[in-house]
Amino acid sequence: MMSPAEARSIVEALAIGVDPLSGELLSQHAVLRQPEVVRALFLASRALETALSRDEEREGGEAAPAALVSLPPAIAVRRRPRALAA
Repeated sequence: MMSPAEARSIVEALAIGVDPLSGELLSQHAVLRQPEVVRALFLASRALETALSRDEEREGGEAAPAALVSLPPAIAVRRRPRALAA
């Protein structure tokens, strides 16, 4: 079963235009690069992050900062600032 952290990593990669499995940039013409889809993916990523934080708080632990719930290195290197992604 996939963890919420793994799901968030995949959704975040797609939102920034990167294939989460290969680390390659998605084609400019891919449906996942359409502005409405990118915004929906970032919204889903934030919802997963919120759910992760709530789970950590319920378990009495400290929620991991967003940077610690990170993408694989090949994806993280290509990461663009959020302001430019949407």
